[in-house]
Amino acid sequence: MHPHGAHRIGHALWFSPVYAALVRAVHVGPGERVLDVGAGTGALSGRLARAGAAVVCLEPDAQSLEAARRRVAGLDVEFVEASAEHIPLPDASVDAAVASVTAHHWGDQRAGFEELVRVLRPGGRLVLAEFRPAGPVLRQLRRIAGSKHVGAPDAVEWTVRLRDAGFSAVEVPRVGPAAAFALFLRATR
Repeated sequence: MHPHGAHRIGHALWFSPVYAALVRAVHVGPGERVLDVGAGTGALSGRLARAGAAVVCLEPDAQSLEAARRRVAGLDVEFVEASAEHIPLPDASVDAAVASVTAHHWGDQRAGFEELVRVLRPGGRLVLAEFRPAGPVLRQLRRIAGSKHVGAPDAVEWTVRLRDAGFSAVEVPRVGPAAAFALFLRATR
């Protein structure tokens, strides 16, 4: 689904509970610096800023980043046009990071996760939301629809990827009803 296209309403309905769960799962403390990886048009960045975070909105697409600037104008958000694989921030410069249904788009997931380990402070956390693995019926529906998400990884596969990149602990946090919409993982540097 793309926020600029015909899926705008479905996108908002699907992501609203996912974003709310991400904000709860990342446990934003007042003034903490939180990196929103693949921030798109800034909807999650706005929620994080309203929860008290100083947000870094990281997005490789200039058009989406400009939409984010307009959406979160007046909030404590800075904007960086870059990919997850090449984050132009200093080592250990953020307290937490969120990645909402973006890691599967990265050209080099390991490099993206290694970059997140690099920019997170010791003890910093990443909360990741991704597509849930599909059972046989959903897998077939995704295939018929031409979806790229037919073979979405499960929690075990994501855990291996995160640990291989340098995260020390990975868990599946309790997120309530949002778990029906996405697979959530919380990783600690």
